[in-house]
Amino acid sequence: METQVLEQLERAHKRGEYGRVIFTCEQLLANPAYAPHRALILFWKGMSHYKAGQAWRGEAISCLREAMASAGKDRPTKARIMVALGMVYAYMGDCVAYAKMLKEWDRIARDNTPDVMRWGASFWYNYGCTLDNAFRYAEAIEAYKRALDLCHWSEHLRGDCYHNLGGSYLYSGDLSEAMAAMEHAEPLFPDQSRKLSRRAEYALAVKDLSAAQQYITEALVHPQVDDFTRADVYFTWAQLLLLLDRPREAREKALQALNHAIRVVFIPCIHKTNMLLQRFGPSPQ
Repeated sequence: METQVLEQLERAHKRGEYGRVIFTCEQLLANPAYAPHRALILFWKGMSHYKAGQAWRGEAISCLREAMASAGKDRPTKARIMVALGMVYAYMGDCVAYAKMLKEWDRIARDNTPDVMRWGASFWYNYGCTLDNAFRYAEAIEAYKRALDLCHWSEHLRGDCYHNLGGSYLYSGDLSEAMAAMEHAEPLFPDQSRKLSRRAEYALAVKDLSAAQQYITEALVHPQVDDFTRADVYFTWAQLLLLLDRPREAREKALQALNHAIRVVFIPCIHKTNMLLQRFGPSPQ
């Protein structure tokens, strides 16, 4: 019966019924009969808070930290919870909080137990994303490489790793490695609009401005483009216009990038776009 209840929580979470999950978890946590499953109940409660939106991120972190402590000696469950907590830290670019988990990860993973190591690639991928979002690209590259070394079971995750690795190399100025990672990602990474955005960034880096403009246009008209991608693409467009000595238009595109980034609380893009906008000085009257 207890196992069935946990399975019901997972199914409700996958259906997006986050309120149902949170309410049910609170009831279960108050029932002594479910004390042995406290870690997983807190896990689903924390994940539902995370998925419910930005306003609930603090609750998500609190639940997942408590879940991690409640897991005790159950290393596979603890590993799963650490991956989830790392996903929240990645969104925020909170390297300090994530780094505090590294020693614990090394402890639970030291025996290379398969039930623990199945979470290893995701753990290091999330750490790479966290470093990426804090603009610590050299460290992010190493984290993505560790994730790839452990990722033999998911083409999707390998695609994500290679796509992000290409970005970290690109932002570090290593264009040859960036292209190699982008080529690895090409057949594995399904998000075409994100790939077009990355190609635009690469074309801009090698000063192929015509190609950059083409990729920018293709990304923005792609039917599945989201606000995260729009924010990045408009930021690239602003940089392109600056290179073309069109600062007024560049400023407008940077403001559009900021609008999209703020809409989805895309913290790294908000920061870098604000830095770019400061170069333009006071708003024109």
